[in-house]
Amino acid sequence: GVWVNKQRMEHKNREDGNISTLTDERLERLQSIGFRWAKRRGQVRWDEKYGELIQYAAKFGNCHVPTKYKENTALGRWVSTQRAEYKTFCTGEKSLLTAEKIRRLDSIGFAWFMAL
Repeated sequence: GVWVNKQRMEHKNREDGNISTLTDERLERLQSIGFRWAKRRGQVRWDEKYGELIQYAAKFGNCHVPTKYKENTALGRWVSTQRAEYKTFCTGEKSLLTAEKIRRLDSIGFAWFMAL
């Protein structure tokens, strides 16, 4: 992971016109294997997890993913985060959750509040 982040940092330096240890040859070799220069974030990542939630719902008949879901711990954490962001959104504070994301989650029967 450290090495990968170093390559990304050197690539950014190179693109910004700063001193970089990333040579033309190494750049070409990394590109030839499909090296991903940026971490996946934002909407792409959200859409991926949303797709995983749809698959979960198809399998189990609901969107009640446990926070510590053993088959996909990242999905469990993501679902928990959506609920927390929803609470923030409802208070009017800045939230990563948008009205469109809420609509999409509502459309698949997402449970915003879980009974303990």
